[in-house]
Amino acid sequence: MKWHSEGFRYAPDYIGKFITFFRLVIDPFTKYNLPIQSPLIMKISMRPNLLRICAFACTFYSLNAFALSDQEAAERGVSLSTQPTQSGLHMLINGGLTYGGDTIATAVYTNGSSTNLKGGGLVQFGLGGLYQFAEQPVAVLLSANYHFHSAGGSAGSINFGRMPIEALAYYTGKARYRIGGGIRMVQSPEYSSDVSSATSPVKQVTYENTQGIVAEIGYQLSSQGWLNFRFVSEKYQEKTMTLWNGASSSRAWVSPKDGSHLGVNFSYEF
Repeated sequence: MKWHSEGFRYAPDYIGKFITFFRLVIDPFTKYNLPIQSPLIMKISMRPNLLRICAFACTFYSLNAFALSDQEAAERGVSLSTQPTQSGLHMLINGGLTYGGDTIATAVYTNGSSTNLKGGGLVQFGLGGLYQFAEQPVAVLLSANYHFHSAGGSAGSINFGRMPIEALAYYTGKARYRIGGGIRMVQSPEYSSDVSSATSPVKQVTYENTQGIVAEIGYQLSSQGWLNFRFVSEKYQEKTMTLWNGASSSRAWVSPKDGSHLGVNFSYEF
């Protein structure tokens, strides 16, 4: 996988480091194309998945927009000193990586290796809006996101996906930093598989909608770009399980799965 963009020639070192980190996690998604012994996972196939493309596109666009804004400023001889977020409403896009939680499913490959799908993994991207108050050092954010951990191989693919809506509030009185938290309302969490075999009879597992708590600290890279570090606490209660033979059963008796995770993401405000 190659990374090309003229704008990144002007990007500071920390952008390159973030891209390198992102690449180290994403590259395994394109490294293997192995048959699978068990229908509950596989290391990622060469066939790109639309969700992965969207996640990469959001993060890449955010980083490139930030880099190009620095490039334009440098060409005009304007100082690159960071300006505080202007008061008012700003649209934003974000993308990042998360890790943590219980194992949702495990894929075992014919070469003996295996991979775990985690309740707190792996990629999240979204769109939203941020409002910075003029008189108080307070900002509020509302965003709609897609959060998923998936895997695939020559036998098919599996995915644990959900759609969190996040409502956060930040204290913005410290230059270049913001700290805050809030809630996320997770809609339609679901495990799905298109791998059908005797060793992997599960086609779908649905989960109850849930709520989580978010704590986040952000560092301002530019007037419009933020690097954010977060912790999320949440649990997933299974609702139903559907097998490939058509049988379906309630899973309300199963202990909840932990979806708590740490994460890092980049957001760009317009």
